[in-house]
Amino acid sequence: MRTSAVVLILAAGAAAAPVPSPNAREAARLVEKLGSSDFAEREAATGRLDELGVLALDDLRAACKSEDPEIARRAIDLVRRIERRAASERALAPTTVEIDAAGAPLDAVLAALSGRADCDVVLNGPDAPELAAKKVTVATGKVPFWSAVVKVCDAAELQIAGAGGFVAPGSAPYYGRAAKTADGTAVRRATNVERAVVLESRGGAKKRPASVHGAVLVEGFAPPRGTAPPGGAALVQFWPEPKLGWQAVVNLKVERAVGAGGNRLTPDLTPPPVAQQPPGRRPFAVQPNGGPVAPGARFNPNIRQAFAKFKPGDEPATGARELSGSAYALMRSAVEPMATVALDPQKAVAVTGRAGVEMTAAAFTDATGKKFVEVTVAFAPTSVDPVRASDPLPDAKPAATGGNRTVLGVRVTDADGATFPLALAKQRSDFDRTGRRVVAHLTLEAVAVKDGPTEPAQVVFWGSTSRPVEVPFTLKDVPLR
Repeated sequence: MRTSAVVLILAAGAAAAPVPSPNAREAARLVEKLGSSDFAEREAATGRLDELGVLALDDLRAACKSEDPEIARRAIDLVRRIERRAASERALAPTTVEIDAAGAPLDAVLAALSGRADCDVVLNGPDAPELAAKKVTVATGKVPFWSAVVKVCDAAELQIAGAGGFVAPGSAPYYGRAAKTADGTAVRRATNVERAVVLESRGGAKKRPASVHGAVLVEGFAPPRGTAPPGGAALVQFWPEPKLGWQAVVNLKVERAVGAGGNRLTPDLTPPPVAQQPPGRRPFAVQPNGGPVAPGARFNPNIRQAFAKFKPGDEPATGARELSGSAYALMRSAVEPMATVALDPQKAVAVTGRAGVEMTAAAFTDATGKKFVEVTVAFAPTSVDPVRASDPLPDAKPAATGGNRTVLGVRVTDADGATFPLALAKQRSDFDRTGRRVVAHLTLEAVAVKDGPTEPAQVVFWGSTSRPVEVPFTLKDVPLR
């Protein structure tokens, strides 16, 4: 007989997607067919090589130098496509978990799920105390984090109320009020809502269409009333794991859409019209719960949403039996050193680091004996994001006063790696002549503290970079409006 218990196993990395097994030298034979005189054969070979992916990269890289221009062109295109997809998969590698709970309190299951997933999974709503005490049984096998969350939601009739500080359409924001179950047990609360997944009762509502790809959960909603185009639309919601540095959805490509009656839906790629507000009237508030909105109101998807719009057909589209496609988004990389200067007491030192970051640094001591470091750092703000003082740095303990002792991403250490407290003496920032790069000039005092570092030896510019990722999805029974 199984006891009331929760077992949670977590491991880093993504569950590998099934990859078609190539035959011996299949990739080499397919590469030769890229130059076939038969167009259909060229296309078939291209498609199969794309399926093989990284298994075909060695042969494709060699083919990039082929004397046959058709083979070289297709090989170059395939290498770029496969490498881009592989980089996206690495960036979206999920936390992999395994839950085995039998008759366990829901809050205990969520506590176990939260334990090492680098986020809090908590309950919200007036019935949170009742839900927290509810006994659930769920066994997931080893699955991505979001797949485990979906299985727990199915077992307890829950739905996503929000994640990473964003709120689902129709859900209430999370306030984390103190609450207790009937037996006096405190309901767990999120310590940081921006790194939390919030769940709520489904309240008898139909389960939302959902799809999991790596570290991202995709859900489909009907847009708010009065905001959809004549042909109908779905609001596609993306929930990245809170650990991801998600920036924005930049494009949504619909590859297949089938209406409720089996008819094909044609994607509408035209941009939405700019709403005209009546003179003298305040802007209308669009209700996220799908309630009616005033004529002329406009709904702007947030950075975790996108519209899938369709052209008008013979019949109004009220739902999609299947909706599949890909979202193209931007993510921040993990925080890392973007440029490092080893200081020379005799002269300024200039370096070029990652993502084209350029930094020059020089140390000097003034007449009173105070030590300073002059730093000039140039970077493209569209692709490089300096760390904030509150951001944790890899393998670095926060200062006793909190923070990471950086100023605009710049950190100064001695030869042993001990970090100086910094005081900003002067700062000037502007754009370079191209208007595409920020150039920041900083004069930083390396403050002397008791038992602290004494001689600046190294300057590091810490930051993260933006990287494109692709999130394929397939949703079933999506409501349209």
